[in-house]
Amino acid sequence: MGNNKIELKNGTMQFLSCSIPFPNGNGLHIVSSGCGQGKTTMIMEIVGQKWKDGILVVVPTIEAADEIGKKIEEWNNGTASFGRCRFSVLHSGVNRIKEMEGYKSSPLSLADYDVLVITSARIIIDPYELFLSFNKGNSGKRRLVLIDEMINFYPQPFTIPEEIKSIVTFVDKDRTHHGKEGMEVKDESGNLWFRHCYQNTDAMWAAYLESGYRLFKAKNELTRYKTGYIFEHIRNHGIDATIQGRVKDFADQTCVILFDGTGDCIFRDSDQRLLPVQGKKYGSDIEFHRFEMPLKRKNKEDWDKKDFMTIGKGMLEMLKNICRGGKTLIVTWKSVDVFRGMKNDGMADQYEKGETETKIQYNFPKLLSDCLAEIGAVPGSFSVIYRGSGQDRGSNEYRDYENLVFLGEWHIPDTIVGEINGMFGCKCGFKDYMKSLLIQTICRIRIRQHKGLPIKVWFSSDLDYNLMEEVQRYFIDNSDPTCKIWGIQGACRKYGKPEKKQLMDMVSLYRHDPKIRESIENETSYSFDISLDELYKLIPKSRKAKDRYKELVKMLDNRNITMNIR
Repeated sequence: MGNNKIELKNGTMQFLSCSIPFPNGNGLHIVSSGCGQGKTTMIMEIVGQKWKDGILVVVPTIEAADEIGKKIEEWNNGTASFGRCRFSVLHSGVNRIKEMEGYKSSPLSLADYDVLVITSARIIIDPYELFLSFNKGNSGKRRLVLIDEMINFYPQPFTIPEEIKSIVTFVDKDRTHHGKEGMEVKDESGNLWFRHCYQNTDAMWAAYLESGYRLFKAKNELTRYKTGYIFEHIRNHGIDATIQGRVKDFADQTCVILFDGTGDCIFRDSDQRLLPVQGKKYGSDIEFHRFEMPLKRKNKEDWDKKDFMTIGKGMLEMLKNICRGGKTLIVTWKSVDVFRGMKNDGMADQYEKGETETKIQYNFPKLLSDCLAEIGAVPGSFSVIYRGSGQDRGSNEYRDYENLVFLGEWHIPDTIVGEINGMFGCKCGFKDYMKSLLIQTICRIRIRQHKGLPIKVWFSSDLDYNLMEEVQRYFIDNSDPTCKIWGIQGACRKYGKPEKKQLMDMVSLYRHDPKIRESIENETSYSFDISLDELYKLIPKSRKAKDRYKELVKMLDNRNITMNIR
């Protein structure tokens, strides 16, 4: 099984151009082998060698789950060394209805499978014990959990509904009940009572059935299991204890290995769970270029396609020239919003109540593609995708492209970083995660071929220059020393995040002079005058004096903005 390059041998995982020791013992272990190094192939190698120990494979998508199931089936049928293992692929797709129905009617039967493949969402929305249990193991747990890619999709977690909390509790006047101290509650008259929880699951079931409320509408064994699971959890941990469904919460029960190409961006270097890497992950020359961005995602200009051809003429010509030099992948916004001053009856469905302007939303990848074709860009010389499409971090489709263009800044919800930290127990920052996404996208093109072919990366001026400098530094540190990686001269000004009080001061200044905000967003210098009386009226201090504003003056000065207080 396996090939000459990617293999698990003598306790070492050998990837295409680096090797990482195979972990022993329970806990969370991070394999950051680099993008395109053969992580999924390595997972298959491990499954092929260790399936008798019981393995849970967690993948990000339905397609990835089916692909692994297909490979296991092929090995089962044609490779004697692999053996005849029992395996199941479980997800909500239409081609796994039979498996899902079997799971619902007999959830505990999952423990009979040697290898279980699920999507990452399922480990959040269902009790994870169902997937960890293994009837053939001495410990009753699967020996290995292999996670392909960082989990970054977080559906509604498996929790205790408030209705259940009400049903399985009762209120009386006694502070203690069978040795359990109750929680204080007061009625409308202010009288003190105590809320207690049934300590017997049979009593919980009886109260639940008597209420007529049903936690799960479907009547099957899975719903019964989940309800009973909640009752047991309440009995053991209390009414307000959170049900844990995070990787870090069960990693001590088994050996969990997270395979993520840029996991070293998410986990700090000092994190002992990050397994050491021998060798270098990448071998291509990379040349970075910065270009000016003539528009923003939310534009106040009144333009259509024809107008855009004028506004973006210089940028479009630049992109056409890049495409002439080789196949080019352009990563941009999914849409661009244009605000017009008057309502357009033909766009009534796109007019949002309360707005004073009409918002027209363009499919920007299509608009950009059409404009490039119109000015003569050769068909097939470029592709335009949008950030967050999945093609920017989980596709092999563009591995023969030699140019990459990041066109337009973007943001991700702050909650995603918090969810990642909660799921894995790491201390990832917003910038760390953004860096990992940029690196993942760069590795979609020919660098992942590991043939030493050079690539070029262009990025628009609205992208954080310091962040791109860190991306360049990452490739320098993780590439062969003979590689030439250059183009970004060094970090520019690094601004600390203003304190909340300073942010409120800035909002007041923005109202006074909108050019202050434009200067900060565009990183341009600006100078303005303001009288002490006017400043004091905008931003009151303990007393009217220039020295009361010295911290604000310093913060503005660090951003190359001069506030002259007269």
